[in-house]
Amino acid sequence: MIVMWFSRKREFRADEGGAYLTSREKMCSALQRLREVTQPRDLPDTMAAFGISGARASGLRRLFLSHPPLEERIRVLQESGRTEYTSES
Repeated sequence: MIVMWFSRKREFRADEGGAYLTSREKMCSALQRLREVTQPRDLPDTMAAFGISGARASGLRRLFLSHPPLEERIRVLQESGRTEYTSES
């Protein structure tokens, strides 16, 4: 659980780094595009036997996610208040 927390935290830092190198808008756009191409699909019931689920995690299950949901990553970038990063700042 702690390892997963660090993994999620690294993802947020990586998003900030991507925004620093490009811009917040471009990073949000890239994450939105990623969300579009990775929309969860209904999986056959037989996959449930392997513990694989396309459903969104909530509650305590979120603690075991290695990556934060894309919606959350986009929201955090949008709320960061930084419109564009430059090497001079």
